[in-house]
Amino acid sequence: MKYRSILMFGAPGSGKGTQGKAIGCMPGFIHTSTGDLFRSLDRNSEMGRIFMEYSNKGQLVPDEFTVKLWVQTMKQWEQAGKFRPESDFLVMDGIPRNVNQAKLLADTIDVRRIILLHVSDIDKMVERLRLRALKENRMDDADEKVIRNRMAVYERETRPVLDYYPSELVARIDALMPPMAVLAEVSRTLAALKP
Repeated sequence: MKYRSILMFGAPGSGKGTQGKAIGCMPGFIHTSTGDLFRSLDRNSEMGRIFMEYSNKGQLVPDEFTVKLWVQTMKQWEQAGKFRPESDFLVMDGIPRNVNQAKLLADTIDVRRIILLHVSDIDKMVERLRLRALKENRMDDADEKVIRNRMAVYERETRPVLDYYPSELVARIDALMPPMAVLAEVSRTLAALKP
């Protein structure tokens, strides 16, 4: 049985995590963040050691490893009763991060909707990320050059995933609206999915 899924997309700082967590609090929706999965790995486990090997070198974790970790975690959630595939939708944040990951997940997920948190003003997004970095003590995001590089990586590697899926699945929402207005739009978009 493929997992019914909603993909959260948008440039760094567009609010994917914030909106994904909010949706995940609604009955019938389960939020899954690849970043959270990586951070929760036991560093002494085999997968934890593999993750640290790449992370310590500042390298991206290979797609196969990322997808394997994600699928294993969903199976564990299913066995523990945290996720019921017959009735729940997965809200996926941070995966698939590129077209290869989308292909690797093709037999596992049934994408029902893609929420694209669109940013029309990159300078405003850069400023938002800098303010978040200061507020949350994320110094890697305080450097404008680093932020703009992350934006370029998103455009080059992640944005093409949108072309992999049918365009009618994509709901485009202005990420620069206040967070509650964004959530209202996201909720309206997802309301049609629930029986």
